[in-house]
Amino acid sequence: MVISELILASDATRIGQDARHLAKQAKRGELVRVRRGAYIRAAYWAELNERQRHGLQAAALVNAARTPPIFNLQTASLLWGLGILSTPKRLCTVTDDPRGGRSKHGIRRSLGSLDSGVAQLGDFQVTDKARTTVELAAALNFADALAVVDSSRRNQRWGDALEAGNWAKDRAWGPPARMDELAEAVSALSSASRKRRAQSVLDLSSEKSESVGESMSRAQMILLNFPMPSLQGSFTLRNGRTARTDFWWRELDLVGEFDGHGKYLRQELRGNQTIQQAVLAEKDRENGLRALGLTVVRWDWSDMMNPRVFARILNDGGLRSLRAA
Repeated sequence: MVISELILASDATRIGQDARHLAKQAKRGELVRVRRGAYIRAAYWAELNERQRHGLQAAALVNAARTPPIFNLQTASLLWGLGILSTPKRLCTVTDDPRGGRSKHGIRRSLGSLDSGVAQLGDFQVTDKARTTVELAAALNFADALAVVDSSRRNQRWGDALEAGNWAKDRAWGPPARMDELAEAVSALSSASRKRRAQSVLDLSSEKSESVGESMSRAQMILLNFPMPSLQGSFTLRNGRTARTDFWWRELDLVGEFDGHGKYLRQELRGNQTIQQAVLAEKDRENGLRALGLTVVRWDWSDMMNPRVFARILNDGGLRSLRAA
């Protein structure tokens, strides 16, 4: 069994128990039906986030399938820890059936190779990191695609406290994808239009973007045709400390900062600070940047996702779109 907490009807039948008892327990709210013939304790299910629940559904499919499935697209991206915002509603799998992507019973099937570009992460077979990245780049909208490619290229610590089969990764697993690997994966795509779409995202991607929010902010700048900033600028403040910034337009002495809530709410990002201390420290840091003569503009998720609001914030900092009026 891939995940020990799964309760399979087939196991009950094998040891002479009535599998219908599991369905009765589910009706009483004691168990949750994960997939047909697979259950989990309701109390355990309640503790899981959406990504972990998706992984449990994947484990149930692995246990039920005669041939182990190969997961791809958004499902594979979760296991790789790539920068996608939402958890897919269906399990994404590869099929080599020329009739292709008939999807049913909570499974999305898409045509692809079962031999090349496949990796093992824990108990799960998935498309490898480069193939997953490029196939998503060809399928997603531009901002989401850029976030995925940036996260795949990002050089960061990985595997410290997570297992390969963990579905709740908050950073990409494994070494960063190299551009030559991604280019090779692009060449394996099935159509010229998909190749062009994926390559355009690769050309605009960066290994320096440190979060999904930063990547999507940059995508909005590209779509709104604003001048591109330098990423991760470094400044020495008057107190001797170093301040790194998300975006920096050198010619305007303008700094842009994306305010994701994670820097204040997540313990691992704020260290030993309380939320209040983290907010005050960020305010002191911003004041230190302004003391150097820099203009600082900030935005959050809601600002960035509204093109008019986001453009106005950048305009207030002195930026002008290169697009004709």
